[in-house]
Parts: sequence; structure tokens; C-alpha cells
Amino acid sequence: MELKHKLTSTPELFEIYKSVYIKISTSSHSINRYHYNDCRTHFYNRLLTDVETTMLLVELLATHYPNIPSIEKFEFKSNEEMAYFLNLKLSAATTTIRESLFQKVFLRFEGFVRTIAKYQSLENHKLLITIEKLIKHLDINTKFLEFSKLLLYTRNTIHFEGFQTNSSINIEYNGIEYQFIKDKPLAFYNIEFLSFLITEIDCFILAIINSDCINKVNFIEHISTGITHNFID
Repeated sequence: MELKHKLTSTPELFEIYKSVYIKISTSSHSINRYHYNDCRTHFYNRLLTDVETTMLLVELLATHYPNIPSIEKFEFKSNEEMAYFLNLKLSAATTTIRESLFQKVFLRFEGFVRTIAKYQSLENHKLLITIEKLIKHLDINTKFLEFSKLLLYTRNTIHFEGFQTNSSINIEYNGIEYQFIKDKPLAFYNIEFLSFLITEIDCFILAIINSDCINKVNFIEHISTGITHNFID
């Protein structure tokens, strides 16, 4: 799959994140019957916070950039030099926000999957094996295994600054082939792809929650119960 990267304005970015937020809010509302410290409730509360924070940051950029005190201190030789600098820094800022969201969402996803797998005595140190066991045990759509491969390969590649460091591999999901080419950056990784990943994670998590085995359980304690950020010297 080859997608061309395109320039996206900050207002457009805000609308993309907003659409993701609305979708997740709907899913969160559908499972609001669980206790506040249930891992299912916790997952959606944290995910909503992550996306909401991203929306706020992008909105601040859209509203105030480049009227920022620190930027105003710079001296430029020409308007062209200033425009180049501002566009470069805006691109870097929006990319950093995007990658931060991806990393947080992935951590939410992994934490939830491992919590449910541990509850079912299925956890393995390798996440993909854990997911495979969980899908089979809960009897949910096996397409989510291929999605998990796509998600994990994307995560691993992003960890190496967007480059595929292992052998080349093609992953097909929903009729689309995604190419991970050794020593090449991901051609398909952009804001639309991130939006797609989050939406599919949402669908996968709901499939787990609504499975017969998990749906009937009144309370599954989140792993962070009892842990605080208060430390004693």
C-alpha cells in the first residue's frame, strides 16, 4: 500500500482527532455499566483523556501559532527564512503530538490485553502470542490477529524512527496490503492511518469486552489498583 503524505492544516488535524474522540466516546458510553476501577472502564477513560489532550494541543497550535513569546524573540534575515522556520517547527510539533498519542494508545491497548489475558490465565511474555490465545479463547473475529500484527509491526518500526529494521514483510488487513520494507520508512504512516489504527483498536477492545466470557463478569480489577504516585524518601 502506498499513500502519499500530504500537508494537513492544524484545523484539519483537529477535526480528525475530534472524529476519533466522538467514536471512542460512543464506545465508552456503551460499556458504562462497569465499576469505575474496572479495567474496561479504565481503558476508555484513559484513552479519551489521551485523545482529548491531543485535541487541546492541536487547538492551541491552530489558535496561537506562531504568536508565541519564545518564537517572537527569533530574528530572521527575510520573510522567506521566517516562513521556512515556522513551517518546519509546526510540522515537528504536530508530528511529536501524533507520535505521543500513538505511543500512549498502544500502551493502553497492551495494558488492557494483558490484564484480560492474565484474568483468563492466558498471558505470555510475547504480546502477539497473548493476543492469539485471547482471540481463540474468547472466540472473537480472527481478523483482529492480522490487525494486531499490523499494529505491532507499526509500533516496532516507529520505535526505530519510522524505519523497518527487520526483514521485509507484507501484512494484509481488510483487503489492503501494507508493505514493511527493510531499511525503508513506512510510506503509509500518516494522520489518517493513525486514526484508522485507533478506530480498529476500539473495535477490537469492544469485541473482547462484549465476548460471552468477559461480558458476564461484573468486575475485572485494573492492574494499577492500589498504586499511587506518592513516594517515600
